[in-house]
This record gives sequence, C-alpha cells and structure tokens, in this order.
Amino acid sequence: MGAKGAIETALARALELVGETGGKILQPSIRLELAELARLAGDEAAREHELRAAHRLFTEMGATARAGQMAKELERRSGSTS
Repeated sequence: MGAKGAIETALARALELVGETGGKILQPSIRLELAELARLAGDEAAREHELRAAHRLFTEMGATARAGQMAKELERRSGSTS
C-alpha cells in the first residue's frame, strides 16, 4: 500500500471512530482532508464529492462561515469546468 492508500485508510478509520464516538464535529474536517487528498491525486470527481459532503455537514451543524467557504469553492469548481 502506498502513501495515498495509507492516508485514505487512516481517514476512513477516523470517520468510523467519529461515528462510533459521536464526535460529529470532526466529520467535515476529515472530509476536507479527503478532498485535498483527491485533489493531489488528480481525482476531481472525488474531490467534489468530499467538498459537497463537508458543505452539507458544516450547514447541518450551523457553521455558516465554513459552509459559505465550501459553497464558494464549489462555485469556483463549477465555473472552471463549464
């Protein structure tokens, strides 16, 4: 397993632990790390998926400033691909 695989495994485990322990506040940050990993790997579909997940989670928890940042990032993405 390469570095990318090890990081993906660690982040997946982190999401599992958050689910098991009720630490939902950490989920969007983990999703942002997954988005960055996808960006570095050149996987734009996975990056967008993780950014959307982070946006949804930030919105659900009432973190409007962070949700707004994610919305702007998603807008930039959709503007650059059209």
